[in-house]
Amino acid sequence: MQRRPQTRNTHQLQAVYQAVCQSSSHPSADEVYWHVRRNLPRISLGTVYHNLQRLVAQGKISVVLLGERTARYDPTTTAHAHFVCQQCGQVEDVFLSHTLLGIDLNVLARQGYRITAHNLLISGLCPTCGGRRSARLQ
Repeated sequence: MQRRPQTRNTHQLQAVYQAVCQSSSHPSADEVYWHVRRNLPRISLGTVYHNLQRLVAQGKISVVLLGERTARYDPTTTAHAHFVCQQCGQVEDVFLSHTLLGIDLNVLARQGYRITAHNLLISGLCPTCGGRRSARLQ
């Protein structure tokens, strides 16, 4: 007997999805876990990981690496870049046009590469931290 893939919309799945969507920091699985545990104290970290994977597979969220080893989860699935503040760690979505960036992925396509996605990470200081630093320098 062939087993059907699980497509049920469980309350755990909804809680994980809401935790990702409500976070402004592109949370890690651990951060999602601790957020969901407030309302579902018996949920396991494994269940959170499983549901994050399901949401990624369904295209509802995306997974990104922001210059670190830990995967982060993003509710914005349209093409965009990320700005990460080097001082406070704040993560912001950045929407730039490819023409503005001067990125020509056709070069790789002509060499036989098949591009399925790309990720641009911009690092620096956010307006708050940049203002703090420049105020200290004066």
